[in-house]
Amino acid sequence: MYYIVETEEQLNRLYCSGDECYIKIIPMNDEYHSILTSPCLIYFKTFEDKGYIFPINHSEAFKLDFDKVIKWIESKYKKIYTINKKECLYFFNSSKLIDIPYDNNNLDYTLIRSRTYDKYGYLPFCTSLVPISKIYEQEEKNFQEIREKIPTEINEFYNDIFPKVFKSIEEQGLRIHPDYFDKHFKYHEKEWFIHGETVYTKYNLYNLTTRPTNSFNGVNFAALNKNDGSRTAFIPKNDLFFEFDYDAYHVRILANLIGFPLDRESVHNQLGKMYFSKEELTDEEYAKSKELTFKQLYGGVFKEYREIPFFKAMNEYVEKLWELFNVTEKLELVGGKILTKEQIQNPTPNKILNYIIQSAETYNNTISVKKVIEYLEDKKSKVILCTYDSFLIDYSLEDGKKVLKEVKKLLENNKYVVKVAYGNNYNSLKYI
Repeated sequence: MYYIVETEEQLNRLYCSGDECYIKIIPMNDEYHSILTSPCLIYFKTFEDKGYIFPINHSEAFKLDFDKVIKWIESKYKKIYTINKKECLYFFNSSKLIDIPYDNNNLDYTLIRSRTYDKYGYLPFCTSLVPISKIYEQEEKNFQEIREKIPTEINEFYNDIFPKVFKSIEEQGLRIHPDYFDKHFKYHEKEWFIHGETVYTKYNLYNLTTRPTNSFNGVNFAALNKNDGSRTAFIPKNDLFFEFDYDAYHVRILANLIGFPLDRESVHNQLGKMYFSKEELTDEEYAKSKELTFKQLYGGVFKEYREIPFFKAMNEYVEKLWELFNVTEKLELVGGKILTKEQIQNPTPNKILNYIIQSAETYNNTISVKKVIEYLEDKKSKVILCTYDSFLIDYSLEDGKKVLKEVKKLLENNKYVVKVAYGNNYNSLKYI
């Protein structure tokens, strides 16, 4: 059979051996946020047979019904692999779907980009202008690279929980004041991520330490400036913004990892008492305590503080990590991702520690926010942004104050301390 399957009769006659397959849902324009586009083609391949293209909405071929194609795939294969499962979930959600941990940004799309997207990337149907033969050639080539990354074991956290949580956050979108947004942000095509008064962010989940980034269409949503007024552009769809911000998050994460007890009092106050051997700190001593702690957390323990109980436990933990890393030549992050020694450039004991802390941050954020999302499922208030150690809730007064208390409780999870700020735009947040 020719590689294009464009009628239902051809689809029903198609036979490919095996019980596993790979699919790539190709949107009408892959520059657009997935919530703002629709499928154009599906590239389909089993591991023993050639690949096929199923046209859904392309100018060169008849149109197959997307739901019928998906139903056909689901009925015949036990495992359905894809890259960037979070994006695939916008079109297709199945318990059989398995994520291949490969950053789509690393794939070479020169065959398509240099001829069509460079000229017509602003069109919502741009992919339908690219010859199917070129897309097929590109996907066949890319699959050979992707194939080497297919996981032999499925990690439930990274395969299922991780992509679903961040898809759930980003599909909410953020309401914007269009004039303020245009004033403060430079972006490419407006239609790629704005619909009406809603802008959509896009999380990249395939970073080495697992820590998601959130930059899309020229706007870095994970690093919005707090001082230039740009955050004024973001306003609630409901009534108020509430930001839940972890206090001294990395220090408390480390304390949990090394089994060192910290209470709800300021971390910098607790450690300051150890630095200065006194119960009451001056403002200057408190500031110095904060500085000393972060320098040692990210740069290693100073010789003069190695006998302080917290840092003594930290040193012992790092030494064990480093010894295990050098013996096994791999590092298991919190959540179960394995990094080989070759993947970590110029490894040092402290770099290894920071990889562990960042992965612990990601794991805790994801598990905690999942609980919040589930709790808010039947409510108007929603999680709309996750930025490393803070979470933004678009809050509806109809949900009542009890909702805010429960969200805080779920995020703290009996391990952490959360500070809460609120305001009528993202620039005016004030701590309670």
